Amino acid sequence: MIATSVVKRLFAMVGLAMLFVALTTQAAPSDKPPFYQISYQGKVAYLLGSIHVGEANFFPLAQQIEQAYKQSAAVVVEADVRDADVPALLAKYGSKSLPMDDQTQSIISQYCQDKQPFCTAIENYAPWLQSMQVSIGRYAALGYSGDYGVDAVLVSKAGTKPIYELESTEFQFELLASFDASTQWSMVREAIEAQDTDMLKLISAWRSGDEAELADLMEGEMLREGEIEMVEKMLWGRNQTMAQGIVNLMESPETAQPLFVVVGAGHLVGQKSVQSYLQPLGVKTKNCWQQQCL
Repeated sequence: MIATSVVKRLFAMVGLAMLFVALTTQAAPSDKPPFYQISYQGKVAYLLGSIHVGEANFFPLAQQIEQAYKQSAAVVVEADVRDADVPALLAKYGSKSLPMDDQTQSIISQYCQDKQPFCTAIENYAPWLQSMQVSIGRYAALGYSGDYGVDAVLVSKAGTKPIYELESTEFQFELLASFDASTQWSMVREAIEAQDTDMLKLISAWRSGDEAELADLMEGEMLREGEIEMVEKMLWGRNQTMAQGIVNLMESPETAQPLFVVVGAGHLVGQKSVQSYLQPLGVKTKNCWQQQCL
């Protein structure tokens, strides 16, 4: 069974909620999300852990984050959806029907009793995409929106700064579509059945900067339930690729420097974080809440 609640990993590890744009209003000076300075071959970059849904009072971010962003010459994200052919990707990866088990059928039937228009609209989607739609709706009911996802906001205010990506929108669609029917329908069940309190734990841990709690919500739950494939595909393998991608950008003479890198918070915590893969590549990392960065 997918670890309690799939929404936590989808919105803290995969940036699909960046399909939205955002405006900012209020301030959140006490928030301390994962934030690091990285140094490589005399160059400096900043590394921020985000969540892909939020609310207006997330912004502006803490002063040193906003300062680092202002000083940056380019922004790096997991995937830049602005130039992606999303309809084509949805047709390719988001419309594959998979056989549904009786347990899932029962849960969906009950869930859809008072949501028939919504359920009809998504019933031809692949299960992984159905789970995303259910999760987005549930977060919206709690007051959180992709409009205020941290990476979406930073991209929207980049202005003339170039945007680089570590993965691609197609990679993320293909990744989620790669899981078998059992896993994908488990995603749907968990998106429906997750407790509101479990969904809100991610928000709280991110805002307070509780990296131990974030790690437990990300890989800890999956590891306890034996979901090694999920951890390796959604976190560890991607973390290694992201680390190499950051180094490639930092050492390229064609890259605008300094970089401001923003990835899902789940990638910056736990035993095989992006930082753990950066260190063997000769990159020094510094936690900006524990040491002075700016």
